[in-house]
Amino acid sequence: MATVRSSLKQLLPDLVEVVGPDHVLSDPDLKAPYESDWTGRWHGNANVVIRPGTTSQVSAVMGILSNARVAVVPQGGNTGLVGGGVPRGGEAVISLRRLDHLGPVDKASAQVNAGAGVTLARLQAHARAAGLLFGVDLAARDSATIGGMVATNAGGIHVLRYGMMRAQVG
Repeated sequence: MATVRSSLKQLLPDLVEVVGPDHVLSDPDLKAPYESDWTGRWHGNANVVIRPGTTSQVSAVMGILSNARVAVVPQGGNTGLVGGGVPRGGEAVISLRRLDHLGPVDKASAQVNAGAGVTLARLQAHARAAGLLFGVDLAARDSATIGGMVATNAGGIHVLRYGMMRAQVG
């Protein structure tokens, strides 16, 4: 683990260059919210938390970490129930919350482009404003993100009527 820790410290300037100094977190107090899930059941340790704001930044960050052979834990809203978004062994966490672009609703096709960091509540309100319904619903709607829901194929309370999350992705 000493090799990974030292290589991550060496990578910090490159990561800061990609996403900016406010979005590379190495201070323990700033990393803490990313190191446990909302249930408090799962806890871990991240060497660094990186918060890219665009897909090109995600690509650049992943290139840097991949070249250095640094393990990565992707994280959305961190509302999962099984600890899948919690770092366990000093990995780098990539938070996708800043990927929160929400495009206009195309009423004719009943479609909208939503970034991985868009919350379910925001997507539902956006669709509702256009006279449409986004059928997937969860209790964690205010913090659950679309990317995490797609990754876990979330179902929710209307799953029998509208299907699982991946059925909503076109």
